[in-house]
Amino acid sequence: MLQCIALNAASFLLVFSAGTDIRSRKIYNSVSLCIFFLAILVSCERGDLIKEIITVIFIFPFFYMLWILRIFGGGDVKLLLAVVPLVPLCHLISLFLSISIAGVFVALCCIAVSLFGRWSGEAKASLRGVSALRMRSPISVPYGVAIAMGVLVETFKDQGM
Repeated sequence: MLQCIALNAASFLLVFSAGTDIRSRKIYNSVSLCIFFLAILVSCERGDLIKEIITVIFIFPFFYMLWILRIFGGGDVKLLLAVVPLVPLCHLISLFLSISIAGVFVALCCIAVSLFGRWSGEAKASLRGVSALRMRSPISVPYGVAIAMGVLVETFKDQGM
């Protein structure tokens, strides 16, 4: 019962973080921290707490390197580390695969939005500034959306839905 409540709360927070990532390209530290504590509760219910903590400590340097290389943003790295204990260790590769597939989908959507902004020369005056901004800046992918989608797919799959 506690596991179900914690998973639902974490799912809500993941959707919230995806929304803030789309709107402002920010994933709040407080949200990642809350998700991590909920993930710890879920891990305790499964009896995998020590293994999950060791896993997070073990993969932290890899994600830190991705941040240093500017492949992921800091919020994305924190969110990725926070969601690891939400799924059983045997589903960890599947979790990363789901996040990657969702990331491709999100990136393609961002490219389409960027191209649509360039091709729509008939935009209203209020949208011309936004289109001009999109054309000058590189495409930014809200990877928090992909993380949320991948985690939700894996947790629902784990629950048999």
